[in-house]
Amino acid sequence: MYFFSTLFALASALHVLAQTTQTTLSYDPNYDNANLPLSNVACSDGPNGLESKNYTTLGSLPNFPLLGGVYTVEGWNSPQCGTCYAVTYNGVTVNILAVDVSKEGFTISQQAMDVLTDDQAVALGRINVAYALVTPQACGLSS
Repeated sequence: MYFFSTLFALASALHVLAQTTQTTLSYDPNYDNANLPLSNVACSDGPNGLESKNYTTLGSLPNFPLLGGVYTVEGWNSPQCGTCYAVTYNGVTVNILAVDVSKEGFTISQQAMDVLTDDQAVALGRINVAYALVTPQACGLSS
């Protein structure tokens, strides 16, 4: 049984690694504000918005502050709102929830970037990362 569990875990990890893509990542301290209303981001209301799932502020989201803008979110009510990405830098991975637009790669909270970079977000500014799309549940959403 242990062998099959280990084999399954390894296969899952390889599946994610096989689908990773490279991009850049920076931070915006606005995403560190737990009281920031979702009405201030692209993924606010509308059928694809996070307000439709009863969230009201960034801090009300289950994985706050591991969130931010993602280049796949093209604007208000994007179908990509609420998607979750496993983002990796130097062997550290965090799951980032897409809540807003980013013109380039990922733009996340400083706290999230500090987790990725061992508290070096300000010093590094923009970094190269690998990422893979994961389930919304990986970011704490029900679907």
